[in-house]
Amino acid sequence: MAISRKGFLQGLGCVAAGTALGAVAQSQLASGPPSPSDQGPRPVNAPPRGEDSFSQCGEDRVVHFILGYLGVPRVDYLDVGAHDPIGGNNTYLLYRKGHRGVLIEPNVEMCRRLREVRPEDKVLEAGIGVTSVGEADYYLMSEPSWNTFSKEEAERQSEITKGRISIEKVVKMPLLDINDVMARHFAGAPAFLSVDTQGLELAILKSIDYSRLRPKVICVETLVTGTREMSPEIGDFMETQGYVVRGMSFVNSIFVDSNII
Repeated sequence: MAISRKGFLQGLGCVAAGTALGAVAQSQLASGPPSPSDQGPRPVNAPPRGEDSFSQCGEDRVVHFILGYLGVPRVDYLDVGAHDPIGGNNTYLLYRKGHRGVLIEPNVEMCRRLREVRPEDKVLEAGIGVTSVGEADYYLMSEPSWNTFSKEEAERQSEITKGRISIEKVVKMPLLDINDVMARHFAGAPAFLSVDTQGLELAILKSIDYSRLRPKVICVETLVTGTREMSPEIGDFMETQGYVVRGMSFVNSIFVDSNII
C-alpha cells in the first residue's frame, strides 16, 4: 500500500499540531469556494479565524502573524515547491485573504490544479536550479508529493519506506534561477518565501543573492526525511545571512530578516 508524505509525517507525530489547526478548514474547502467574506484583501494583521490553516503544522498562521506584527504593508509570496494548491500549502491562507504571488511547481498535473484553484497567482511549471544548467532529471515517485530533483533523495525515500515509495519515472524538466524569478516577478524580493523541495532546500537557499534580494520571512522544511531530526545546516546558514528563527514546527522552520525586527 502506498503511503502519502502527509501520512508519513503524521506517523512521526506531526498530526498533533497539524490536524487541530488545519483539518476543519480543509474539509470545508473541499465542498466549495471561499465564502464572500474571504474575498478581497484584508489587513495582514487581522487575526485569522481559528480554522484557517492549510499548512502541515499551522506554519501559515505563524507567518501571517509575523507579517502583521512587523507591519509589512504589502504581502506577496514566492512558493517554491507549491504542490497542492490548498492542502499542506504555506501560501493558500494568504491567497484567501486577497494576497497574490508566484507558485513554482514541476509537477505538470499539480500545475493544472494550481491554475484552476488559484487563477490569480502566477504558476511557473519548472523547478529551481542551483547551477547554470537549464534542465534536470525530475524523479516522479509513486506518491507524487515526494517527487524530487535529487536522485539521492529519491533513492533514500524508497529505502526509508521499505519500497512503499518508489521511482516510477524520470523526466526532464526546466530549471529557473531563483534570483531571476524574484527580479522578474517582484519589486525586489517577495515578502514571504516558502521552500519545500524534497532535499534541495539548503542548496536553493544558498543560491539566493541576499545582498540584493531579502525576503522578509522564509519558511523552509528542516525535517530530515525519515527521521525526527532537524537539519542544523539550514539554521546555521540562515544565521550567516542575517536571519533569525522566529517560528518552528515539527517539520518547518520560519526565519525572519533581522534587519526588520
